[in-house]
Amino acid sequence: MHNRGSADDHRQALPPAATNCLRRCSSADHTRGETLRARSQGEHSRNQKRRTRRLRVLSARVTARARDLAWEAR
Repeated sequence: MHNRGSADDHRQALPPAATNCLRRCSSADHTRGETLRARSQGEHSRNQKRRTRRLRVLSARVTARARDLAWEAR
């Protein structure tokens, strides 16, 4: 049975000015999102490179410390 008082029966199209405004806002949001995504990818790459350098230095220190301890143990 169909409900005659449902809200779906009373929907109206948005005025053209409102539709254009929504499209412009959506386009601007999409453009902003693409910009942020591109920037984020570059930052991620730089962070990975920094992390790699930090781990390489830490590994060299640990290796040197182990070598020194082994030499002292002899």
